[in-house]
Formats: sequence, C-alpha cells, structure tokens
Amino acid sequence: MDHENSQQAREFLRTYVNGNRKLITDLLDGSGNAEDVGSHLLCIMLERLAIDEKLDLSGIAGGHVIQLFQTVPGGSLALGRLMTQRLEAGLQIPPELVPLCAKLLRQQPISEAVNVGNKRGPKARNGRRDALISVLARVLQAYFGVHLASNDTIAEDPDHPDSACEIILDEMAEVIPDLSSMKAKHLALAIRRFEEDHRWFAG
Repeated sequence: MDHENSQQAREFLRTYVNGNRKLITDLLDGSGNAEDVGSHLLCIMLERLAIDEKLDLSGIAGGHVIQLFQTVPGGSLALGRLMTQRLEAGLQIPPELVPLCAKLLRQQPISEAVNVGNKRGPKARNGRRDALISVLARVLQAYFGVHLASNDTIAEDPDHPDSACEIILDEMAEVIPDLSSMKAKHLALAIRRFEEDHRWFAG
C-alpha cells in the first residue's frame, strides 16, 4: 500500500459521501439496505465498464473488478446493470465476466459473500452502521489496495499510508457522529464482529 492509493481512496470516499447522503441516511434509519449501497458504489466506480468498447479485464485490474462483484453486497445487482447496459449498447460482455454473468442468468449466486437476498440486516442502528462500514471497507480494500487497519505502532507513524478504517473515520464522522470518538482499531474490530455475527452478509 502506498500514499497515492490511500489518497485516492480518501478522495473517492469523500466524493461518494458528499453526493449520496440520502442513500447513506436511509440505510442508517432502516429504510434502505446494504445491497443498495454496495450496488450503487460499484456502479459509480465501474461506470466506464458499461461504455468502454475495448474493455480489457485480463490483467490485475480486471481481477480487482471481478473481486468487487464477488465480495461486495450488491455485486450481483451491479453486474446485472453492467451486463444490461453493455448489451443495450451493442457491446460484448468481456470473457472474464462471462462465467459470472452465466451464473446471474441462471439465478445462481455469483459468490456466497453476496448472497444477501432480501435480508435487511440488523435492526439496530449500530448494526446498520457496521453493515455500511463493512461495505465501504471492502470496496476501499479491493479497489484501492488499502489495509483494513494498521497496528498501533504503524498507526502512529505519520509517514505510513492511512488504512481503510482511518479513512472511513475521517470522512464519515459528519454523517455518523458516533464515529468521531472511535479509533481505527476499534472500528476494525466492530467490522469483524459484525461479519462474524452475520455470516450471510460476509460469506
């Protein structure tokens, strides 16, 4: 992980939060769900995939894209939208995505990690918060290569790139005020506990 990736992750999350506060607050208030957030995040990040005539997913970057579809809740929804957009535009489905699209057409889960179905997640606000943060952390880790959290020694080093949890704490505190009193290691623990308690969500 380097500073450039960390900064790109921070800028992405800041832009996302500023432009999608209603989607975030709907989830936190209980009227939204984690799949909607995850799908929306992926569609924003992967917008160019829907219109790129010479789309190449054969390299490392392509592997990251496939990992996002398979590990982020809402990945199947985002993949379905991408497939529809490309077909409507007369563009081919990249061969790397054909196996996932075939599963989607057969109504099979593309990964156990995103087999969320109609589950709305925990009812408590803290649980919905942790679901949202889990989605965001996965996206930042998979797309930008940042770590979930740094150990205490590294976290105090000003030259060490920020982790996903540090970025989330900084950029989400205005929308989720209780984050302002948390440390990155505590946020990482909350994510791990949430995913352990909700295996249908985390896979």
